[in-house]
Amino acid sequence: MRVVLAALAVAAASACGSGSAAVGEGEPILVSVSIAAPSSAPIFLADTLGYFRDEGLNVQVKEIANASLQVATGQVQYGQVNTNTLLQSASEDIGLQAVCVTQVDPSYILAVSEEVWNRRGLTDSMSLQEKLTALKGEQITALGGRTVNPGAKLLETLLEKNGLPPDWIGVLSMTASASSTAAFQNGQVGVIFQPQPQPDQVLSKVPGRIIYNIGDSPLFAEMDNVPWSTITSSRKFAEQNPEMTKKFCNAIGRANNYLDDNPEMAAEQLQSAMPNDPEILKDSMTTYKWARDGKMSEADFFSGVDVLSSMGMFDPPSPESRNASYTAAYQS
Repeated sequence: MRVVLAALAVAAASACGSGSAAVGEGEPILVSVSIAAPSSAPIFLADTLGYFRDEGLNVQVKEIANASLQVATGQVQYGQVNTNTLLQSASEDIGLQAVCVTQVDPSYILAVSEEVWNRRGLTDSMSLQEKLTALKGEQITALGGRTVNPGAKLLETLLEKNGLPPDWIGVLSMTASASSTAAFQNGQVGVIFQPQPQPDQVLSKVPGRIIYNIGDSPLFAEMDNVPWSTITSSRKFAEQNPEMTKKFCNAIGRANNYLDDNPEMAAEQLQSAMPNDPEILKDSMTTYKWARDGKMSEADFFSGVDVLSSMGMFDPPSPESRNASYTAAYQS
């Protein structure tokens, strides 16, 4: 990961405009999402419900697997980036800066196949610690593997909170979410640790059971109001386009509020952008929490960064890189 980020830093320093690429007259504002999934719902919803248009913004949403470099150089004006990636990038000073917050309080689901449940002798009467202990040597899949995937880091924390080594359950690195689903379906792995709708989607095809949700657990109380994903821009682009950035954050804030207040209605609005089973999508939206109005004070954001760092999500950032990673200046 450090090699990748170092390469990004070099590229960002030499790329066009060093993060200050302007939007030409009549050109759309490009916005990236990594995947058309509930985690990207605020962007899709703000587009679908016309919130961007209400702000006078002509937005084009693009699905890009890893847009950090494009956002850092201003080739893509805004993007949704999880806090884990943001802080790793900040340590390399490639110019990314979060300007408002989308998801808070992540909810990851631990589920097992029926085959693993029976083979490991799991029962409903077992405690969480007993179930985890029985899963020794099983594996989950994770995009990018153990060292960079935030879900894999959360699993390590869950194991440690239950007195088990962080590698008690293994991590099989995958390059695409589709391959992760296939690995569960073909029996290559028998455990899933993902946010919704992935668990429900997989269990609708392979019999299994949900055994734990960190979003409902006092074990992860320290993650209350932790910023999990953000709207990010190039620092230079945001500085040169402050009104545009404020309008963009206003639209995201409206979408966040709609998602929190009307998750099932939001699922209906998002159906065309996220072609999942309607009932699975509706159920999954209720498990997400969003920053009210897209806002978070800098003190709260940095407190959340400290929590995530303490859980091993990324190395503790220097005060300079931490402060450069986020600003509330564009939140009206």
